[in-house]
Amino acid sequence: MRFLKKIFLILFIFMGIGLTSVIQAQTAGNGGLNAFDFAQISPYARAIGMGGAYTALGDDVGSVYYNPAGIASVLTSEVNMTYLALYQGLSYETLAFAYPLEPAFHGFGGTFAVSVNMLQAGTLYRTNDAGVTVNGNSTFTAGDNLFTFTYANHLGTDFQAGLSLKYIQQQIDVVSTSLLAVDAGAVFAPGNNGIRVGVDLKNMGDTSSGYSLPFVLNTGISYRTYGLFTRQDDAAFSADASFPLQIQDSLAVNLGAEYNLKWVGSRFSLRAGYSFIGMTDLSGIGLSFGAGYGLDVGGVVLFLDYAFVPEDVFGSSNRFSLTTKF
Repeated sequence: MRFLKKIFLILFIFMGIGLTSVIQAQTAGNGGLNAFDFAQISPYARAIGMGGAYTALGDDVGSVYYNPAGIASVLTSEVNMTYLALYQGLSYETLAFAYPLEPAFHGFGGTFAVSVNMLQAGTLYRTNDAGVTVNGNSTFTAGDNLFTFTYANHLGTDFQAGLSLKYIQQQIDVVSTSLLAVDAGAVFAPGNNGIRVGVDLKNMGDTSSGYSLPFVLNTGISYRTYGLFTRQDDAAFSADASFPLQIQDSLAVNLGAEYNLKWVGSRFSLRAGYSFIGMTDLSGIGLSFGAGYGLDVGGVVLFLDYAFVPEDVFGSSNRFSLTTKF
């Protein structure tokens, strides 16, 4: 196991060494325009209820999106299904699965995860520049797909690292394109003081038709404390900062909090967060709120999470997630 961990650490270091050339390739030779913006949609209701501040705090299958290193904290198999009712009839569905490799693959260790994300625009009418339907009200379809494969492991008692390989597809009518991208993340949790520090480089990849992926450096810190009001509760506080590595994107800061109350076979959660965005003034997008309920059914734990989220100029959306641990 130690040998495999060393190999994984070496690979992670080489990923870091290659970041300079990746950054230069993605910020030079283009106007800072992003393709595949749907890859920035945050799908996980628990995290979104906390304003998306999940880079350091994430310790479940939802970390596949926020920081791949977080899934090293997954102790049992997890499945997450999320539905997002977005603006103007758009829908976004995700399915994610995380599987700890021990003890089935003794000596290998770590956690493997896979996820599928689909943005569906439904059926659209062909129109001319004036917005008038053409060709006898003929229609076409459009959609985006994201397939992610993640591996993460503990490298010592306080450090965990993870890598994600992503295959991204975008299709409008008969025109489509696709590319590969990589996420790399790490989490540092010194001792048992409840503090976690996370960093994640998201969407490292080749340019597509002169456009770049939404390439971002995410950093975060979180703190969890137990026994806040009773012996059966805990609370977490987290803060993230996202630094865009593209010209047109803006610095973002996310703040979040979560309160969990547990009793026999059940857990109730309340969450709140706030997102700021803007290169200079960090104009607020607004509050997000969330709640969740967990129930142990014969050793299978079910979690239902909900989040209400502002979407900047596009209005608000509701997000639902169902997670199973077994």
